[in-house]
Amino acid sequence: MKNPGILLQNTAGVILAAGFSGRMGVPKLSLPFDDNQTFTEKIINTYLSAGCKNIVLVVNRQGKEVLKKQKDFLVEGNVFVVLNAFPERERFYSLQTGLKLLDRIPAVFVQNIDNPFVHPDWLQKLTEAIEPGTFAVPHHKGQGGHPVLLSGKIVRDIIAFKSYRKNLRDFLQAYPKINCPVADEKILVNINSPAEYRKYFGHASH
Repeated sequence: MKNPGILLQNTAGVILAAGFSGRMGVPKLSLPFDDNQTFTEKIINTYLSAGCKNIVLVVNRQGKEVLKKQKDFLVEGNVFVVLNAFPERERFYSLQTGLKLLDRIPAVFVQNIDNPFVHPDWLQKLTEAIEPGTFAVPHHKGQGGHPVLLSGKIVRDIIAFKSYRKNLRDFLQAYPKINCPVADEKILVNINSPAEYRKYFGHASH
């Protein structure tokens, strides 16, 4: 019998956007995705259109100031902005901070702000693949990409973990991993520098 997976409507997402964006030079959450939306808006719109239940956006103080100028998506009742007051504690701490709002959700996507090409089809594939106590990773030609879908048990274990000094990849080694084939190579793309932005968008970011 095929694993039934989980319904997208029973998932949530954490968008990690509290980094310092040192190589990019500007906050990644404000980067234009197209003429109508920023990276932040594009990612949130993708999750909402896919049916994701709740979305938590983790930002630093600079990012919170930037968001005051682009509030449109915040009118959605299931989008929450959380401040990481200690961004120097890095990604695992940001994840713990965001997940604390989602500890009763059956499965949670971990989405980086620098992976703006996320597509509803990818989210659907991951929800169909995941099993209790596991995490699901999109795979393209032997490489793992983004986003990652964590089962509820892993979410609760991350929240309960007593230290923020941990790499997520290392933490996840204790759990079964499900590789989910995805044909789109953009699951592998990170936009971390002006050169990478120009490569995919054809112009400078500002």
